[in-house]
Formats: sequence, structure tokens, C-alpha cells
Amino acid sequence: MAKVVDAPPWWGYSKVHGWVVLDRTLPSNKSGLVADFFFCRCSDCSTFVDKRSKWVAPHYVYASIYISSLGSPDSDAAAADYQQFKARWPEFQSVITKQYGEREGERLQKEHERVAVEGNRRIVKVRR
Repeated sequence: MAKVVDAPPWWGYSKVHGWVVLDRTLPSNKSGLVADFFFCRCSDCSTFVDKRSKWVAPHYVYASIYISSLGSPDSDAAAADYQQFKARWPEFQSVITKQYGEREGERLQKEHERVAVEGNRRIVKVRR
């Protein structure tokens, strides 16, 4: 069985976002979880979060299925786009890793602040 660390990226197409890639090595993108997915939009190398429940057709279609669903010459153009984006995977992965780290840092800071506030509330209630 392959380790999640070795999991290849998932490439697909979205009518809303165009070509997207999902880095399956990120903790929130592992299979079997309920967390939202952290995607990269290939057209502008930006990241976004979407509900895991939307990771089905017609919202997201696996790359090879999307390409085969198109007629010629659209399928040829889509296949060429897909190959160009796959060649840029190191660039996408770098952006994904950086932005995911920033997002997680912000999330942890908010969680820390929430726990600190709730902890103070508990102390005040106990002292009364």
C-alpha cells in the first residue's frame, strides 16, 4: 500500500475554477477525513478551499475523464493544457505548501485565542 506522503497529486477540471490540482500530501486533503479540500487553481496559481462533498462531478471531474468527454479538437487542446499544467507541478506545489502553511498558522492562532478566552471564562466562573 502506498504511503500518503507518496500520494500523487489529483488533477481535474471544474466549470467554476478551470484546471485544478489537489495535493494529496496535505493533512486536510488526505482521504477519509471530513475537512474541506485545499485546491490550487492552475490558471492563476492561486489556492482556494472547497467542501469535500463537492469533489464529485459535475463540480470536479478527473482530468482523463474530462478530456475524454470532449470532442476533437477540444480534447486535443484540453490534453495540451493538462500536460502544460502538470509540467508546472513543482511551482504549484511550492505555492500550495506556502499558502497552506500560512492558512494553518492563522487557524492555529485563532484556535489559541479562542482557547485562551474560553479558559479565562472558566477561571472566572470557578472563582465566583
